[in-house]
Amino acid sequence: MQKKFLPWPNPWRDRLFTLSRVLVLYDLPIMLNNPKTNPGLAVTVILLFCMAMPAVFADETFEDGRAAYQAGDYEKALTILRPLAEQGNSQAQVTLGIMYDYGQGVKQDDKEAMKWYIRAAEQGIPVVQHDVGVKYFQGLGVEQDYQEAAKWWELSANAGLADSQFNLGLLYYRGLGLKQDYSKAAALFRKAAAQGHSHAQYSLAVMYAFGNGMEKDYAEALKWFRESADQGVAQAQFNLGVFYENGYGLEKDMDKAKQWYQKAADQGLAEAQKKLDALARGEATAPVPATPAPRIKDEAEPPPVTAESGSMDANRQGIRGEQWVMEQDADTYTLQLSSLPDEKTALKFIRNNKLESETAYFRVIVKNVPRYTVIFGVYKNYDVAKKSIASLPESLRKNHPWVRNFGQLKKLIQESR
Repeated sequence: MQKKFLPWPNPWRDRLFTLSRVLVLYDLPIMLNNPKTNPGLAVTVILLFCMAMPAVFADETFEDGRAAYQAGDYEKALTILRPLAEQGNSQAQVTLGIMYDYGQGVKQDDKEAMKWYIRAAEQGIPVVQHDVGVKYFQGLGVEQDYQEAAKWWELSANAGLADSQFNLGLLYYRGLGLKQDYSKAAALFRKAAAQGHSHAQYSLAVMYAFGNGMEKDYAEALKWFRESADQGVAQAQFNLGVFYENGYGLEKDMDKAKQWYQKAADQGLAEAQKKLDALARGEATAPVPATPAPRIKDEAEPPPVTAESGSMDANRQGIRGEQWVMEQDADTYTLQLSSLPDEKTALKFIRNNKLESETAYFRVIVKNVPRYTVIFGVYKNYDVAKKSIASLPESLRKNHPWVRNFGQLKKLIQESR
């Protein structure tokens, strides 16, 4: 019985028909039977065939590779993403860098990760430029080089990334890899502070308090210490206590001073606890504000798979975190919506789905790799939680949410600390 073959789609068939007319014109049967008569024509026809032949197996896209990566199918992701990365796809380059960074489907290799990050950064992606600067500062995958870190941070700072503005400002402030320049440091801190960067606000306040590269101004210092303290920076809270205790730019108020010292002490700041102990004993304390932030902000996670621009210092305002999870009853349940590779992606997932008031996220370590888990709701038992999945929007159900016990989650958080 003669086999039947499905016809190719029309555009492909039409191309082949066009090619067949070309081949007839060049007398293909004769040429193939005796290619020595016209080897140049043989090459020409082969080239014509390759040009006319459609991509029967269409190239898989970055979205296919990302889907495989997010599903944990690293072998498939690698197969799709590596060719795209080699062809210059910046998103694929970033994701490939992450896979080497964390040993996902490949042997962990800082140098190989750095190679792909740099190739993506060279295409002008600010968050990747920032991360490349961090790795040069830390000496991860490359030789430590403060000047090179400054170069990359300047690019991403000019693009508006607050973290890069802060980091570059600290290099100028301390003279690391750059000539010390308080004016440039202050300008960069000011740009980052205006975007709500808590450590930049703190450092700018310190410069005003000490008059570093500018006229001393307690009112400005107080303003930025408040901004930073309200975001939970312990050293800023401590310095507000100093201001209230000593009347810098305001009236002395020992009650408020102690309140701010207590906030800082509750976060483990030893200076603040010493202050409280000394005040409790009635001893005089030194009125000198604390020094600037002690280190470059280098704890940012790798850039998100989407390689979109934006500050790596994610704004958590209004979204519940680890502390809220630890406060839940261990016998209650929740729904895990997603497990994501970095904090910014987790926050973006929450906001894109408008879940700020109903969800939480927290960091855990899975096989030595940090992940950010997004959960939804609190349910009294497993059955209630399971049934609630059906009421979720389709955009959330497609991620196949599953029921998690708060007791188990709290244990995971503790083990990841």
